[in-house]
Amino acid sequence: MRLPLLKVRPEDFRVTETLGLETASPDASTHTYLLLWKRGLTTHEALGALSEAFGVEVQDVAAAGLKDEDGITEQFVSVRAALSSGDVERANARGRSEGKDREWQVTPHGTGATALRTGELDGNCFRLVVRGVDGPSATALAEGPRRHTLYFVNYYDTQRFGVPGGPKQTHLIGGALLAGDEDTALDLLRRSGSAEGAQALEYQGPARDFWKRLDPRVPVFYRCAHASFEWNAQVRELLREPAGAEVAHVEREGLPYAFATTRRAVLALAARCPELDYVRYRWTDGVCVRSTAARPTVLQTHLSVHRVEPDPLHPGHFACTLSFFLPSGGYATTAVHQWFVQIPGSLGDGAPDPAATEAVPAGGGRA
Repeated sequence: MRLPLLKVRPEDFRVTETLGLETASPDASTHTYLLLWKRGLTTHEALGALSEAFGVEVQDVAAAGLKDEDGITEQFVSVRAALSSGDVERANARGRSEGKDREWQVTPHGTGATALRTGELDGNCFRLVVRGVDGPSATALAEGPRRHTLYFVNYYDTQRFGVPGGPKQTHLIGGALLAGDEDTALDLLRRSGSAEGAQALEYQGPARDFWKRLDPRVPVFYRCAHASFEWNAQVRELLREPAGAEVAHVEREGLPYAFATTRRAVLALAARCPELDYVRYRWTDGVCVRSTAARPTVLQTHLSVHRVEPDPLHPGHFACTLSFFLPSGGYATTAVHQWFVQIPGSLGDGAPDPAATEAVPAGGGRA
C-alpha cells in the first residue's frame, strides 16, 4: 500500500494551537497577545513581518511554537507593546498586501505580563485532507469506525529539516554552527531555499557577521534541528532493535525513517523505552542555553474520519478528511503516514508493500 498524499494544497493542512494562556488587565500588562492566522510563511518570517508592522524589535515578538509554511495555521504570538485596534488594523493591511500565497492576519487575544516562550505550547488541533487514497482503502475508511486509536513513533518529521521542495539539511547547518564552522553553515544555508538562505545569497561579508545579523532565534533553530536529527536516529535504532522487529524502512526526502508495521511493535518500544533524552537549545536572556529534556518515544492520538469522496486532483483515487489532536512536539504528517503503514489490513491490504514505502516525500507529493 502506498502512503497517502499530504499537503497537496495549503487548504489541505489546517492546524490551530492549543495554549493555556494566562492574561491580565491592560494596566498590569507589558505584552499584547494576538492570534496569528497565516499561510505561505514560516513562523520566523511572520514574527519578522509583525515586528516591522508594529515598529518593535524582532526579539519583542515571540511565539510558543513553530508552524509550517505549507498550510493554513493559527498560533499565538506576544508583542512587547500596548497595541491599539488601529495598530492591529494597519498591521493586517500589510498582511493582506503580501498576496494570496503569502498572507497573514492577527486578532487581539488579550494582554499579559510575560512573553511567550518556545516549549510552552500545550498542543495542536489538526484537520487534514488526505489524497491519493486507493479504492479498497477508501471503502474501508468509509465503512469502518469513524474514530480510531493510533500509537505512533514520535519522530521529528521532514519539515523540521528543510523548507518544502528544498534540500533537507537544517541539521547539517546546525551541526556546522555547533562545530564553530560558520563558513560551511553559510554555504549550506545558501542552498537551503529558505528565507534566510535568500538573505545569505545576497550577503558578501564574513560568515560570522552574517549569523550575528540574524534574529538570534534562527541560528538556535538550526542547532535544535541537529539535535532533532540525532534523536530520530536513536529512536529509529531502538525500534529496530529486537530481532524480527515488525518494521518498514522508509526514506522520505532523503531522510531515513523506520515505521512500525503493527501496533504491537510500537507498544513494545513504549514499554522498553517510554522516554529518550534530547538536547534542547534556547535563546534566553541574550545567550544560547543548552539543556536536556525527556521526549516521549511514542505518542497516542484519536483520529476521526470525516468525508471520504473521489479526489478531483488524482482521478481514480479518493480523498478523506481526518481530524485529531497532538501534544506539543508531535508531527501530524508522521502520525498519518505511520497509521497507513501500521494498519494496512484494516485499510484494504493484507500487508504493506515495502517497495511502495521507499523514497516517499514528506508530504507524499504535490499536485
